[in-house]
Amino acid sequence: MQRRNRHSSNNNSETFTIWTSFTDLMSNAFMIITLLLVFVVAQKKPPPPPGIVCEPKIINLPSEQYSFDSGSAVLPNNLKSDILQGNKPGKILKLIEETLSQQEQCNNETEVLEIIGHTDDQPVNFLNCNNPNNPTLKPLDNHLENVATGNQNINTLCPRSNADLGLMRALSVVKELQKAQNQTRLSRFKKVQFRAYSAAQLFLPENQGFAKKNMRKDPATRGKRRRIEIRFAQLGEYVTPDEN
Repeated sequence: MQRRNRHSSNNNSETFTIWTSFTDLMSNAFMIITLLLVFVVAQKKPPPPPGIVCEPKIINLPSEQYSFDSGSAVLPNNLKSDILQGNKPGKILKLIEETLSQQEQCNNETEVLEIIGHTDDQPVNFLNCNNPNNPTLKPLDNHLENVATGNQNINTLCPRSNADLGLMRALSVVKELQKAQNQTRLSRFKKVQFRAYSAAQLFLPENQGFAKKNMRKDPATRGKRRRIEIRFAQLGEYVTPDEN
């Protein structure tokens, strides 16, 4: 009788030990799952506030409003004042800061402003670059870096093509925006970098695609093609296709 009780007691003890180990294992597993869920929830970005448009804006500066002199990249006075009025932001700068704020609320923080110069298809008179009566004009290829670093004025460059002209105008806007960064206190705007690009006469406005040849005969279309675009982007990560 005593042997049977002792045997029964051993079985109960083993059962209790196994059950305790199982409950400890389940408890630890539950704790790990809970911690993972807390981590995932913490990493999940909150939805944007109601009424916030998350599609990034493209700021368009058309020639009808901001007209460069023919073949020139010198900023029109009204474009300069709409970027910076003394030490205060102009309406272009205010729109940039507003868009940066909207993108931040949409969890799409902007790191770089892409300034793109667009022209019409009217050929550039590049012969002026070799004009002995105006020796101050310098070919873009030899002096672009000096202008970008602030060691040379933009009005000393001579465009040999619409691609040159578009880049010069974009760079001229970039230099004014960099000046505004140093003179204003717009917190988001002060963090961004700038890139200057030229699209020459290649693209029609408002995402209409590639331009067709010989569209210069339409004055209305030609005017709309001359513009500066400001796009909001991220720097991204450089990757190279796998050699395999």
